[in-house]
Amino acid sequence: MSDERTMTETAETTAAHRTSGEGEGLFAPRSDRAHPLTIPVFVVSAILVFGGFYLMGLAPSIAGAELWLFLAGILVDALGFWIAFGWWQARDR
Repeated sequence: MSDERTMTETAETTAAHRTSGEGEGLFAPRSDRAHPLTIPVFVVSAILVFGGFYLMGLAPSIAGAELWLFLAGILVDALGFWIAFGWWQARDR
C-alpha cells in the first residue's frame, strides 16, 4: 500500500512541476550544444563591461572630460550587457 501512495505522490509532484512552467527562463537547461563562438562573445562582452567600469572610474581624474568619459563608460557597459544578455541570448532562440 505504501508503494501505491509513493507512486501517486511522485506522479502528482511530477505533474505539478510540469505545469508550473519551470525551466523556461533565461537559465533553462538545454540539451543542444553551445555555439563555438559563445566563449569569445562572452570574453568580448566581459571586456566591454569592465572597460566601461574603468572609464566611469577614470572620469573624475581627467579635468574637462568628466561627463563625457562617464557617459562613454555607461554606453560601453550597456553595449557589453546587451551583447551578453540581449543579442546573444536572442540569437540562440
